[in-house]
This record gives sequence, structure tokens and C-alpha cells, in this order.
Amino acid sequence: MVDILNITGEPIFDDRIVKIETHTYNPYFIVKEVAVLRKGTILTHYIFSHPMPWHFLTRFDKSYASWLSTYHHGLRWDDRMVPYSMVRRLITEAVLEEDEAVVYVKGHEKRGWLADMLDTDDIIVETLDAHYKDVESLRNLDDCNTIRCGKHAKNCALQNAFKIFNWWSRHQEEL
Repeated sequence: MVDILNITGEPIFDDRIVKIETHTYNPYFIVKEVAVLRKGTILTHYIFSHPMPWHFLTRFDKSYASWLSTYHHGLRWDDRMVPYSMVRRLITEAVLEEDEAVVYVKGHEKRGWLADMLDTDDIIVETLDAHYKDVESLRNLDDCNTIRCGKHAKNCALQNAFKIFNWWSRHQEEL
């Protein structure tokens, strides 16, 4: 974890932003990449290995994985930093702390998956676009003062977590 924005020592954002890039194969919801920005300063980012070998996928699933790699997030099935067996533990450690918090994600399916995985009353998982009606598509959010992980050029969970945080910061200034 890297403390990248904490200049004064005080958190400027007391909640968490979780951005997840996934592969969805019936009936599986497979996390490929996750970025967690906690309190606006503490960053965690992982790219997970696949949970099953490529040859176990159906022709349809292989086609879908190839489409995601080519047109959406650019991560190949075999791209990895961390074994898939560590998904639950690492995401839980990145999101949970001693205090109660609100966790913002984009997308109802990801909200449900994360809430089920964390399974705690100390965390409230909210869908950002349901909580804030004026949030734009990630494609349209300003990418100034963001970074990418270097593994792909588009739909990077790391960059998108920063885009959401920057939008949230500007949104708070307008209130």
C-alpha cells in the first residue's frame, strides 16, 4: 500500500473507492483487477491470475475473454501479479479497517458481489451511480492527476479509482 496523497496527515476522504475489472462466466464472477483507494490516500492495486486454465473455458467464454482483452480492459487471461486464491483475503484486507465506512463501487453486480464477499456490518457498500445521480461515465471523467498500472491503456481499475476520487473531490467543493 502506498500513501500517495496524504500531505497534511489528515484524511480528506473517509470512505473507500473500490474499482473492479472482471470477467463474468456463467455462473462465475471472476475478478481480474482491483484498485482500492482508502481515505483518499492509501492505495492498493492487484491484477489476479485466472482461477482456471484457458482450456477449461467454453468456446463462448474464450471468445468473451478475448473481446474483453481486445476492446475493454486489455488484460489477457494469463496476465497476473497475484494468485487468484488470494482474491478474498487481499480485497478484504484492502477494504476493511477498524472503523466503519462506506465503500463506493460502480455497478450493481459488483456492489452485490463485494457486499457478499466482505459479509460484515461494519461496511456499507454503495453503488456510486445510485448514490450520486450526476456521476458521469468513467469514459467521460477527467483523467488529469491519475495514473495507470502500465499493463493496459484503457479501463484500468487503478486509473478509474483516481477518476472517481477526483470527481468526488470536485463534487464536494461544489456543495
